Amino acid sequence: MDKLKPFGRTIDDVILPTFAAYVQLVIAKESEIKSTKRETHSYGPTSRQQLDIYYPDKEPVAPFRAKPVLVFLYGGGFVGGDKVNQGFAHSLIFGNLGHFFASHYGFTVVVPDYRLISHGAKYPSGGEDLKLVVDWVKSSLSQKQGYESIDLFILGNSAGGIHTTTYLLDPAFKESREAIVAKERTGAGVLLRGVILLGVPFHWGGEDNAILRAYLGEGEGQIYENSSIGVLKREKAKGADPALPGVKISILVSELDPDLIFESSKEFREEWKTADITYDVLEGHNHISPQLGLSTGIEREEAWGVQVAEFIKSGATK
Repeated sequence: MDKLKPFGRTIDDVILPTFAAYVQLVIAKESEIKSTKRETHSYGPTSRQQLDIYYPDKEPVAPFRAKPVLVFLYGGGFVGGDKVNQGFAHSLIFGNLGHFFASHYGFTVVVPDYRLISHGAKYPSGGEDLKLVVDWVKSSLSQKQGYESIDLFILGNSAGGIHTTTYLLDPAFKESREAIVAKERTGAGVLLRGVILLGVPFHWGGEDNAILRAYLGEGEGQIYENSSIGVLKREKAKGADPALPGVKISILVSELDPDLIFESSKEFREEWKTADITYDVLEGHNHISPQLGLSTGIEREEAWGVQVAEFIKSGATK
């Protein structure tokens, strides 16, 4: 973490040196990370719609009335990312994240791949893929013994956070959302209890480039209109400000994130007044480092993961 500040804040500038800074820290824990049971399943009709699920080898430390399940959507700017990063640290990313939450806290962790621009992704396909993951949790995971009642949490990082807010805000997913939202649990089934939005650009200011146009739309103003804050404002203007009773939302920004992520995160929190939102800054981290620091065994690197785990415990059904 101490090496990160000289890399700067620009995402393109920090990617390679940040990965290089963490490679040996992750590899040093290879046997521990690989000890967590992992299965791969299809959750949709295309070859890209696959997910990995990481199972805890013991029950959660805290007693839960429902099984805590954490879905992690990684980032990649709409053009990159895989549930297993084959080109880095002996393919231990994002197994390190699955291992961290499964082994330390007894959470079941789901890491799906989702369609990128190269697979024909275009807004709101990220929300569509997340809906299919939720459907899979409801129809498949909940059929396993011990998973009849599930408290669902979603951790969306960067572009994965944008897809998460698409699912939470766009009217196309209203029926799916309402099926998993309730102020209190009254029986078995899947309930969404919390959402963590990590390093998410809730809009892009005046930026206009080929990638944003390819995913968000070529029409005038569509980059902003289909951004997280753009969709929120559009729904509020229709009198349909999305309410998520019983769902807590945590916005996390890394200390060394680009300024726009700080600015847009605060704007998003202020705009969505009906949601239960907290906002915190991750000391010492940049846009890439949080997910790489998990399972390194280094307290400062993993502190944000502890914070997420406490958030999950606070939101779980009592």
